[in-house]
Amino acid sequence: MTIDEFRELVKMIQGAYPQRPLTRETANIWFQHLKDCDYHVVKRRIAAHIKVSPHIPKISELYELPVEETTILETMEAWEKEGAIRIENERRNEWTRPAPPWAR
Repeated sequence: MTIDEFRELVKMIQGAYPQRPLTRETANIWFQHLKDCDYHVVKRRIAAHIKVSPHIPKISELYELPVEETTILETMEAWEKEGAIRIENERRNEWTRPAPPWAR
């Protein structure tokens, strides 16, 4: 989030909660904690908060945890390929394996 985007969020909060103006020190603390968050996510959270609360939001209510990149989709694709190969190998080996004693 840029400083200009943050200023827009502060204007939004001050417009919704005029009885509680944000001091410069408070705004600086907020920016230090929210600068790594996505602007649009924080803006949506502020809008949602304004609808349900008569009190100014806390940083913890606006903060968005950073999203870690995962490789779960690639891992699942690899498992599917391994499984398909394993199933195909078992099908091929059915004819060469001796039958169990109860099936003779």
